[in-house]
Amino acid sequence: MALTLGEWSNGFSAAALHELAILWNANAARRHAFYPWTGEMLAKLLSSGGKGIGRLLEARVDGRLVGVSHASVINEDGYPLAGSVEMLMVDEAYRKKGIGSALLRGATAFLDSQRPRPEFIDALGAWPFGYLYNVLADGSERSGVFLNDSGLYRLFRRAGFEPVRKSYVMRADANNPLAAPRPLPPGAGFYVAKRGDRTWLDRVFRGRELWDHDLIAADGQRLSRSIFGLMEGESRREGKVVFSLFGVNTPADVRGKGYAGINLSHLLAHIAQLGGDLIELHVYADNLPALALYRRLGFRQLHETMMMHARW
Repeated sequence: MALTLGEWSNGFSAAALHELAILWNANAARRHAFYPWTGEMLAKLLSSGGKGIGRLLEARVDGRLVGVSHASVINEDGYPLAGSVEMLMVDEAYRKKGIGSALLRGATAFLDSQRPRPEFIDALGAWPFGYLYNVLADGSERSGVFLNDSGLYRLFRRAGFEPVRKSYVMRADANNPLAAPRPLPPGAGFYVAKRGDRTWLDRVFRGRELWDHDLIAADGQRLSRSIFGLMEGESRREGKVVFSLFGVNTPADVRGKGYAGINLSHLLAHIAQLGGDLIELHVYADNLPALALYRRLGFRQLHETMMMHARW
């Protein structure tokens, strides 16, 4: 086995990105992720204005791409604040051979070299794509390592990463009786609209159609917004129509009045009318009010993920 490790030598050409997409999709097929990815989606994710972001490292065996890691830094006023391992993927046939550890060491070494002002460095975030869900439209993180993938979890622990915050992956049947539409406030109604390129989530990370489902008061005030989209890859693999809930936002001045529950109960009914079978979401394990609401609506827990950080 002729193994070579080094900086990705293929640039961001269409052929190279297609090669990366094949590796990515083939090795994430059994994971919870929003797939299939395409070379075009990866180009948006890995570059800005046509220039690469951070550093992409590759592992090849006899010329074949078998592993990648991608690292970049978050800068403010010209100083790096935090580093991020944004991708760590090894072909299943080549795992347990030290390739993942070598790629992770290369990624962290690159980030360590970007520290002209170490006091401005906060944390290194673990985002091994294919094993996680990342950023919602409100900017909150849902990053982490799936805890049922103990090998990947141990790999990051050996590299100095510490568990920070647990999240749950939850699902509900769109037609489950617990989610029967709740009564609306007098004069209230719903406004459903396709989202434009408003956020990083919309522009880059998903590369798919996302929709707003807004509960609107009689005076026009938005009482609650949920953001949802179809999960094409999961729907094809499972033979069911699977939607994802990307976020629920309620304005601060009207929280605690049950509007999120009203919104979500009607959203599930809307998804059922669209022919949807299931809806999936991620939620922090310590967000007890949200967990209680989701469980009342019939959501059940599927997986646990752990956000992980390594501090210099």
